[in-house]
Amino acid sequence: MKMGFSYLFGVFISLFASFAMLVTPAAAAEKSIVLLGAYYVPGKGVVFEFNVNGDFKDFPGTVMVGGQQFSLSCNFNDKGKLACTANHGLSQFVGQIAQGSIAGYPFSGLIRGSSICNEVFDYYPDLGLGYIPPQGDWGSIGEYCGNSSPQFGDAINFYNPNYSHSYTYYYSNDGSSGFTCNAPDLGSGYYYNDCVQFQ
Repeated sequence: MKMGFSYLFGVFISLFASFAMLVTPAAAAEKSIVLLGAYYVPGKGVVFEFNVNGDFKDFPGTVMVGGQQFSLSCNFNDKGKLACTANHGLSQFVGQIAQGSIAGYPFSGLIRGSSICNEVFDYYPDLGLGYIPPQGDWGSIGEYCGNSSPQFGDAINFYNPNYSHSYTYYYSNDGSSGFTCNAPDLGSGYYYNDCVQFQ
């Protein structure tokens, strides 16, 4: 009886080990496509980025958003991720949930806006505040980020930590163009409104 039990136990262990060896390669070859994110890229449209595991011949796909269906075109980007764009830019759907499938694998996610950041500059006449800007009377007070590229004259409300107050700042491609107060050429960004003279 002891020998019979030991024999059966050994056979069971052997079969279990063989089964585990058969399952492991199959698990390693398992395919998956997982959405990492969907975001708007100015000039390109909404990009859906995926992590791909396994071999695929191609990546046919569609996405449904705003009650409409769109075809997706996919390629691997320089990060090794699958990047898919729609046949329409889809920028009007930023902030909405998109649902779709790639090569038969379903996905769902929020379309996010991209962040385009520009420096914000303010003018500092000698008021004895103890703050000395790096470029004469002008100094950078931070960055303002939005979902699209600003145009000349676009206004924002921004908090200046040196004055402990929020002010209106206007965008310029060249700080020395269209501004009074003798602004140096600090490049593109938002500048304090009291030194603006639009034409």
